[in-house]
Amino acid sequence: MENNLSESLENYLRAVYTLQIDGKVPRIKDISNMLAVKDASAAEAIKRLEKEGYVKHERYGYVNLTDKGMLAAERVYRRYIILIDFLVNVLGISKEQAYNIACGIEHHMTDNFYISLDGLMLFLKRNPIEFNKAKEFISKYQKSMPHDLKTTLWDLEPSESCEVLDISGGEKQRKNLISKGATPGLRVKVVGKTQNYIEVLANEIIIRLTKNEAKHVIVAD
Repeated sequence: MENNLSESLENYLRAVYTLQIDGKVPRIKDISNMLAVKDASAAEAIKRLEKEGYVKHERYGYVNLTDKGMLAAERVYRRYIILIDFLVNVLGISKEQAYNIACGIEHHMTDNFYISLDGLMLFLKRNPIEFNKAKEFISKYQKSMPHDLKTTLWDLEPSESCEVLDISGGEKQRKNLISKGATPGLRVKVVGKTQNYIEVLANEIIIRLTKNEAKHVIVAD
């Protein structure tokens, strides 16, 4: 079922639906609280949804989905939930990050994309061994993934400080860097940098790393 709702109005529609399945009969205040917007903004959006036939709004009262609104809201909600499920339970992304990512993707999902993702999640849940293997592989890959996709120690300039988050690369690389003192959780300050080397100060000790080594030290942005 297609609709011509904007991303913003789809969010309001989903909010009304979410409140209803939680056992509440939503008011404007409930909707604005859920979406972290002003009451006036929520009221204007609900007025537009009512004009399009998606909701019924009693003046200063409750907001109810019409049959048309229920069908559209269920569609939006299903897409949002399956994205959250995939992002959190397969990719291992935090719920807070997943909520933000899903809000940006859900409005642009084609039917083919949704059906394919739904099929993938169904397959994984029906095959727990493969599901666990996939999650383990993704988790390991996140730690050893190409360092050029993350902020590394080599990206910093002299006088800048940061915290070491992780070491990318294989086990040999990790052990080598940790043995040199580049351990996760360590606060360091860049005190020198040449074309091929970088020196950082940590706990009153100077640690000297090559460019290649520093590019495998993942740091906080």
